[in-house]
Amino acid sequence: MPLANWFLALVVPEQAGLTQLLRDLPPGLRPFQATDLHITVAFLGACDRSRAWQAWQAIAPLQHPPIAVAAAAWRSMGSPEHPSAYALTLGPDSLQEQDQSSRLTTSLIERWREPALAAAGLPSQRRAALPHITLARPRRRGVERDRTAMASWLRQAPLPQQRFILREIGLYTWASDRQQQLFRLEAQRPLDAGQSRA
Repeated sequence: MPLANWFLALVVPEQAGLTQLLRDLPPGLRPFQATDLHITVAFLGACDRSRAWQAWQAIAPLQHPPIAVAAAAWRSMGSPEHPSAYALTLGPDSLQEQDQSSRLTTSLIERWREPALAAAGLPSQRRAALPHITLARPRRRGVERDRTAMASWLRQAPLPQQRFILREIGLYTWASDRQQQLFRLEAQRPLDAGQSRA
């Protein structure tokens, strides 16, 4: 068995109701379950549990107020010829309505991922963060009719109108039965409740 992937991510609350947008997806797409939705902060990849836990402990002291976010647009991820996922990107995300230029989610990701990656023995990530919520993946990679159907769906797909609040960060890995659920929360805590390192 290959090593499971691990990652740190902001927990998207099930109350956001985002999976309701996926009722009429083309048949070539696999929708995510509500419990699988997240915004990646630091992707650790295939590593053992001890390294993943070191990354989790590295961000234990960090704190941030809850963040109100809104969907900005649908987007295909990866290669245009062979998209690996379909996601919602986020718009201005400040609890302070007058501070629309603030990108709190992007800032949090770029500040929190570095100590996590370093603690897991991984290289620094220099690429700018793109906060997004993956909602579906292709069942088959590179099938033209699936890609065409999804491109048509994206052009008319509704965007959620309501904001929702990001309150927690979690340490995720693969679920034991990935046919039912893709990911499992190994640990989680409120953003605004830092902890001392173990």
